[in-house]
Amino acid sequence: MKKILILSFALFSFVITAQDKRVTIKDFVTEHEGLKENPDDEIVPINDREINKKIRFFIEEKYLNVEYTRNIIWDSYETFISPYDRYHMHRFIVQVKVEGHKRLKYLEIKYNPNTLKVDSAFEWDDETAEFEEVEVEENVAAINS
Repeated sequence: MKKILILSFALFSFVITAQDKRVTIKDFVTEHEGLKENPDDEIVPINDREINKKIRFFIEEKYLNVEYTRNIIWDSYETFISPYDRYHMHRFIVQVKVEGHKRLKYLEIKYNPNTLKVDSAFEWDDETAEFEEVEVEENVAAINS
């Protein structure tokens, strides 16, 4: 039983590390050096055509009630470094037109420069007629399985 548990944990660890390339300190430095300031000491928003295409495609695929994307605005850059994990991501705020609503809505999108993937923890809520953040419990489900 103990051998099976150790083997399962080792296999689980291998699958997780095989899926994502580990972020290096050089990756953080490269992203930070890419940030630029204007004369007012404000960060110049990232406006990358390829990232914007990924975001538009992601929204078209995930949010079927969105008619079109109006604006994609860079919001922030976040890093996390600990002895156990490290990641970084850019956050974008996207203005979208939702079917059946006159007023444009806002959606938060995350872009991981390490994996070049786009994701969002927001889902459409019919009751509030807004995008609401949904907490992901994948890790808890995986541990409890």
